[in-house]
Amino acid sequence: MATTKKTAAKKVAAAATATKAVETQELPDVMSFSSATDWAENAREQFETMMSSFTGNFGDMRAQAEDLAETAQTRMKTVQDHAAETNARLMEAAQEEVNDAVQFASDLSKAKSFADALSVQQSYWTKLIETRMGHARAITERSVETARETMTPVETPFANMKAFEKFFAFPMKA
Repeated sequence: MATTKKTAAKKVAAAATATKAVETQELPDVMSFSSATDWAENAREQFETMMSSFTGNFGDMRAQAEDLAETAQTRMKTVQDHAAETNARLMEAAQEEVNDAVQFASDLSKAKSFADALSVQQSYWTKLIETRMGHARAITERSVETARETMTPVETPFANMKAFEKFFAFPMKA
């Protein structure tokens, strides 16, 4: 028997790839200070800037907040007055309907014929529907007026408050 000698194929090593050296720019170390004195001085300056910013704008912010509170209070008073007026009108309407119902029962009992009873009933229902429509119209008109008064936008420009502008004086990104 003839024996054949098998030889393993040699693995060819991959050519070593040359890596390019990437040059990185040195960034300034903004988080460290050369000494504790520098750190203390920068912290003190930042604190003074923050305090002057807050105290400088405090009066404006307080005035705007007071105006906003006064506006909200006025609007809530308007809504409260409207609710009281609406309740009073609804109570008057209920009292009026009860009186009309009693009068209807009295008139119906005095009817001499079936035609008279139909006439009394027709006039009662016609008056009831017209009265309810009138009350609904008046309440709706008053509600629309109240909504217009209370839902107007607040005119306090919060975007103009610059209390934090000096405190966070970081460079703007381009």
